[in-house]
Amino acid sequence: MKIVLKFLIVMVCLSFVGCSDDEKRLEGKWQLRYYEFPDGNIQKVDSVFYNFQKGTFSAICLTADNEYETFFGNYSLHSDKISIILLDGYTENKYYERYLGWPDERCLFEVIELSSDKMCLQNGDTLCLFRKY
Repeated sequence: MKIVLKFLIVMVCLSFVGCSDDEKRLEGKWQLRYYEFPDGNIQKVDSVFYNFQKGTFSAICLTADNEYETFFGNYSLHSDKISIILLDGYTENKYYERYLGWPDERCLFEVIELSSDKMCLQNGDTLCLFRKY
């Protein structure tokens, strides 16, 4: 009986441990709306979507040929940082530079804003504004 009671207590405690509020807000599909560069220039974007789901990342890009290109990887969210690591081989993809353009398969973003419908990430000195899709 004591073992069953201890088991139930542990299960109840574990049920209170889960995703952070930021993790819950991050999950789902986000449409990239624009980049804001340090000189104040803004580049509008409407063909790139980031997806976050329990550590799994994908970027879906609608190409100029009206086809889709998808990049897969993993992400982790710690405090105000999102680290994304793409699976091997994507940096050689002909669409990589145009739609992602990271220096390599890893990218670290600082979370500037994250709400239920808006996300602003910063990579270096460039801001990326997303809307929940």
